[in-house]
Amino acid sequence: MRKRVTITIKEDILKQADRIVDGLSIRSRSQAIEYLLSKILSDYRLKNSLILAGGKEPIKGIKTRFLLEINGKSIIEKIIEYLEEFNTGKIIVSSDTNKELIIKELNKKKISVDFLELEKASGTIEPLIKMKNQFKDSFGVIHGDSLCSLNLNEMLSFHQSNKSIATIALTTVNNPKDYGVAVLEGNQIKKFIEKPKKEAESYLINAGYYIFEPEIFRHISRNMKSIEKDLFPKLAEKGLLAGYPFQGIYVNINSKKDYEKAKRIL
Repeated sequence: MRKRVTITIKEDILKQADRIVDGLSIRSRSQAIEYLLSKILSDYRLKNSLILAGGKEPIKGIKTRFLLEINGKSIIEKIIEYLEEFNTGKIIVSSDTNKELIIKELNKKKISVDFLELEKASGTIEPLIKMKNQFKDSFGVIHGDSLCSLNLNEMLSFHQSNKSIATIALTTVNNPKDYGVAVLEGNQIKKFIEKPKKEAESYLINAGYYIFEPEIFRHISRNMKSIEKDLFPKLAEKGLLAGYPFQGIYVNINSKKDYEKAKRIL
């Protein structure tokens, strides 16, 4: 529920609020002010977040896409700043084959995060298992190559009020046949369809931002490799996976074309 109020704000602060009106996730001055206040005053905040920044490099000719720069800052640096804006507690960066490069870069910029160093690229489940004993409350898992304008506090509020053990941020695309889509029934994800060939049942795709409860570890087995391919379908079958659709900017950087798109819109 929202209430209409009248307030007086300094003109320079109002101009700063107006700058974040993008016509997508934030469409008005009122929404911009609400968004900024929610980041500071919200009762909802994550105590821990894990950034997944490992795996084989899909973009030829570069050492690691996580350090590609947009407006003078690397992709992973932008994600860390995003989490800090929502008052996230501890931030852990998981890396493997590219760990030396990432650690060196973040240390050079004096960015305060913890590191989870793995010996080899072994999938997205392994970093999660390694953090099992440290995550005792709701925690976030974010792909280190995905940037978006998601309101993380609102997603956490949705997750907890829905009493979910796992929630995926979902965004809409115009070309679902190029993606795996999620089919929603109410707030629950019922199934995933990988690159639908016929008329799509859904235009919603995984945006790479997740919130989990510690209970999630009861559903993870050692033979699993991928959060997306092994864990999520299992949870969906059991009715334990929630979807949180959001509107706004989203880009996943898995190619040079994606990178050029990110530089245009961010």
